[in-house]
Amino acid sequence: MADTHLMIVQPQSASLIMTGQKLVEARLGTDRCAPFDRVEPGDTVYIMAPGQQPIGKAIVERVDQFEGLGPTDIDRLHDIYNDMVLDDDASWASNHDAKFATFITLGRVRMVHDTSLVPTALTESGHGDWRVLSDAHTQRRAA
Repeated sequence: MADTHLMIVQPQSASLIMTGQKLVEARLGTDRCAPFDRVEPGDTVYIMAPGQQPIGKAIVERVDQFEGLGPTDIDRLHDIYNDMVLDDDASWASNHDAKFATFITLGRVRMVHDTSLVPTALTESGHGDWRVLSDAHTQRRAA
């Protein structure tokens, strides 16, 4: 069953996603935190810049995940994905010690016109820059 996510990205990235220029969101880290092993094709992702309301909504089309990475792997992933991720070299360099990487291809991106329809559990502050609301949680709340 499909899950619902909120990804918090810098305003420039949010704009690039909304205009269709940025096709893939990259999340790299030293541990297995979300979205690693938590996002899959068909999931819904809301897009939000820090301190703002969600501005967009997309459907996950593809997920590529990698683990056990080293610096040369990060360099290789940069070469493969950066034309779609559009991150600057400083961003990639700051993640050079990453052991895990998730690349999320987004499709059917559209504006969110009514933020009251975004699950409030996703937009509460203090929950990290990738938040997951499982479909089971949504069904329990609706019951």
